[in-house]
Amino acid sequence: MKRNRLHISSLLLIVLTSLYSCSSVSYFKKHNLQEVQYMVEKTVLITGNTDSILHTEKHLNFTKNGRVESSFTLNNNKDTIQTTEKKLFFEKQTHPDLPNYYCKTRWKTKHRERISCYSQKKYKQNEKIVYYSKNGKILKEVDHFKTFNTHYYNYNNETLQSIVIKDTTDTVIDSIAITCLKTDEKNNCITLEKRHTKSDSILRVYRQITY
Repeated sequence: MKRNRLHISSLLLIVLTSLYSCSSVSYFKKHNLQEVQYMVEKTVLITGNTDSILHTEKHLNFTKNGRVESSFTLNNNKDTIQTTEKKLFFEKQTHPDLPNYYCKTRWKTKHRERISCYSQKKYKQNEKIVYYSKNGKILKEVDHFKTFNTHYYNYNNETLQSIVIKDTTDTVIDSIAITCLKTDEKNNCITLEKRHTKSDSILRVYRQITY
């Protein structure tokens, strides 16, 4: 009897794990990347033709099914400003000056995800609804808690070209032009430029990839 119960419990755990792993779109589909094991993203603020200032440096470690297993982000002083750790039913986020956040992803109908983050596992801090195409590309993100702004993702031949941000009155409050400047041998974009129209600022993302 104990053996049967253990077997049933093991099967239930496998089913729950499978459901959770299928409940969210992989990082690689979202960002139009070939699968990698580890990646470092250095984002710099371009201040002139040659000058740049480190904005953030993010280290990401991936699972076999394309989810972020763990990550940590540094600021321009090399201080850790965020770490994340994938758990079975949520993602744990740690910040130096904030309580821990626990973020849950729920797969909804019509290719949607509801991503909700809570402090102390009960006080909601933010929430967004992400809409996807059938092949996993992000179509739009809707803030569902604070600003209620919507981010619209625009593509050309499956490549993300811009993000337009609108408020609840459908007024454009910012837009980001996105250009891939360099790809590697597996056609992953390793140098990416983001130009914000409102602030007239340019962010450049450099990716160091381990396959």
